[in-house]
Amino acid sequence: MCNLKVLNRTSNGILLFCQHREMYQLLFNNLTFDLSGIEMTSFANYIDQIDIDYWEREYKYSIYEKKIPIPTLQSNFIILLNRKELEELRFLVDCVSEDRILKPMEINYKIISN
Repeated sequence: MCNLKVLNRTSNGILLFCQHREMYQLLFNNLTFDLSGIEMTSFANYIDQIDIDYWEREYKYSIYEKKIPIPTLQSNFIILLNRKELEELRFLVDCVSEDRILKPMEINYKIISN
């Protein structure tokens, strides 16, 4: 039986980890991915390396609102994202890297000024 641990969450997604199977489950918008540790690390690195400005210039005159493609192994299926979605996805999978510094927006703490 899998005990799912929530690693990260955004308004449009959640990243879970199953220690029993050593698998990640990434749910983002209406997509679900089941990834091994190596696949998750590769995916996080790929997402981090995407040049948003390049793709927005490349598809400047596209009829589609979303201009940033993420290819899949299935030749007739490409995931299209806009800038905001890609930045959210980057934030969601950023916790896969163990040695990192927290960003201010990652600290869930209510500050009360006296």
